[in-house]
Amino acid sequence: MSTHTTTKPKPFCFVLMPFDASFNDIYEFGIKGACTDVGLYCERVDEQVFLGSMLERIYSQISRADLLVADMTGKNPNVYYEVGYAHALGKNVVLLTSVAQDIPFDLKHFPHIVYGSEIKTLRTSLGRHLKHLASEEPTRNDTQIGLDLFLKSIRLADGNVTVEYPDNRIPGTELTLANNSTLTYAPGEFRIAVIAPSPFNSSRTEGVQVTTLPDGSHMHMLPEFDTLFPGAFTKLKFYLNSYGPEEKPADFSVNLRIFSSAGSRDFPLRLHRVAAT
Repeated sequence: MSTHTTTKPKPFCFVLMPFDASFNDIYEFGIKGACTDVGLYCERVDEQVFLGSMLERIYSQISRADLLVADMTGKNPNVYYEVGYAHALGKNVVLLTSVAQDIPFDLKHFPHIVYGSEIKTLRTSLGRHLKHLASEEPTRNDTQIGLDLFLKSIRLADGNVTVEYPDNRIPGTELTLANNSTLTYAPGEFRIAVIAPSPFNSSRTEGVQVTTLPDGSHMHMLPEFDTLFPGAFTKLKFYLNSYGPEEKPADFSVNLRIFSSAGSRDFPLRLHRVAAT
């Protein structure tokens, strides 16, 4: 009988929570226990030996982690800030709290595990979430390209993202582009286009080239970006216009498509017209 072993490292789960003795059992038996149950390697920063400042170490570990768990109990401002940084990098963060009232307004649209005083409940529920997230293998192109788009703090790749624009303006928005890879992208090494339906056949954004595609949609190729280093962010904006009598839809979807030598990646975005105030 032959046996097979693997040298593939376990996925790394980094934990964000207050450094207080009252959280020790929650971490050791609830969070760390759940990670062990589903085959993840788990640490928080106070368990690590490192040189330099703790803040720099936290940033580097957030960037390196495959998954993150954050306990929002007690409304700790450091944890809030670290979660915001993780979301900006496009990381999967499982949010916990013992009290539902501790969920901040900006994060209420994210799911939370509310565990009360039951560590066993936390361990079971968290393990289920982590197992699901760890099993989601990123697609080859997503991994190779390593670029993500955000509307404020909302990641477009997660889907169901809507931009509202007033009816006295043309549709469009400003987005944030994040380089979550270890690559440095020189100008021209990637391009971004907005694939828009008819009748949006022109642009109000300087330097945009519009091409009509065989299916009747229109590709708005945005200008080249400056050098984008690993971990860096930049802005992009687009505004869609049209020439002709065709009526403009009040609600429609576009695809933002990143082109690179590694392939392409699409990010859906819905635009919805509302009454101007």
